[in-house]
Amino acid sequence: MWIVIVLIILLVIALILFLIGQVFYNICLNMKNDKQYITGPIIMDERTRKYENVFLRYNPKDVYLTNRQGLKLHGIAVDLHTHKWAVLAHGYMGRNGELVDVADFFLEEGYSVLQVSQRAHNKSEGNVISMGCYESEDVADWIDYIVSQDPDCTIVLYGVSMGAATVMMSLGRNLPSNVKTCIEDCGYTSAWDEFAYQLKKISHLPPFPILYVADWITRIRGGFAFKDADPLKAVQHSHIPILFIHGTKDDFVPTYMVYKLYHYANYPKQLLLIEGGEHATARCKDPELYFSTLKQWIDTYAL
Repeated sequence: MWIVIVLIILLVIALILFLIGQVFYNICLNMKNDKQYITGPIIMDERTRKYENVFLRYNPKDVYLTNRQGLKLHGIAVDLHTHKWAVLAHGYMGRNGELVDVADFFLEEGYSVLQVSQRAHNKSEGNVISMGCYESEDVADWIDYIVSQDPDCTIVLYGVSMGAATVMMSLGRNLPSNVKTCIEDCGYTSAWDEFAYQLKKISHLPPFPILYVADWITRIRGGFAFKDADPLKAVQHSHIPILFIHGTKDDFVPTYMVYKLYHYANYPKQLLLIEGGEHATARCKDPELYFSTLKQWIDTYAL
C-alpha cells in the first residue's frame, strides 16, 4: 500500500513541477501572452521624447527582412549613404525605438543606423523569445542584408540587456569581416544564469528542480535550451573587439556577470562600469562618460 502512496505523491509532485514549468514558459517566453505585468507599460518620458524628435528629423524608414526561418522581421533605418553602419538591438519586451538616444549618437558620428525589432517584438513575426539564441541568427541575417546593399560597409553592433546578449551571441556565427566591433550594455552570461539568478532572487529557490523542468518544456515548445543562449561562449571564441558596459547597481542582470564576460573574452576588449547605474540606465546615469567612451571606442576599432 505504501508503494502506491509514494507513487501517487511522486506523480503529484511531477504534475506540479510540470505545471510550474508551463507557467514559466508562458509568462517569460511565449509572446502570445501579454508581458506588461512583467515590464510595465512602455512610457515615453521627456528625455526619450526629446531624442525621438531628433531622430525623426533624419526621416527614418521601415525596412523588412525575411530571415532564414521564413519570419518577416522589421527594422527602422536611417541611411546617410555612408559606408558606416550601426545595428542596434533592444532588450526584452523593448521596441526598436527605445534606443533613439544611441541612434542619435551614431547618426551624429556619421553612421547610418538600423534599429531592429527582435523576433516576436513589435512588427517582427514570431511567437517565442529565445533570449538571444535565435535572435542572434536574425542579427546575422540583418548584417548580410546590409552587406548585400553595400559590400564595402563597416558595421558596429550595439545591444542593451537581451539585445546585448543577442549581439554578443552573433559574434559566434561566422560574421563577415565588415563587422568591426561590438558594444554590449548589461548583457547576461547565459539565459540559464539569468533565470537561476532571478529564481533565487524572487523565491530563494535553487535551480533544481524548477529551472530544469522549465528548460525541458522550453526545449519541447520553444525549440531551444536555456544554455543555448550563451553569450559567454560566444565572446570566448570571437576576436571581434568588444566594449562591455554595466551599471554598478544593476540588480536585474547582476554586475558580477560582466566581470565574467570581460575576463573570458578575447582581446581587444574594454570594460566600462557606470557608478550607480541600474539595469539598462547606465547611459542615463552618466551620459558624458558613456558616450565619450563609445566615441573613443568606435574611433579606434570601427574605422
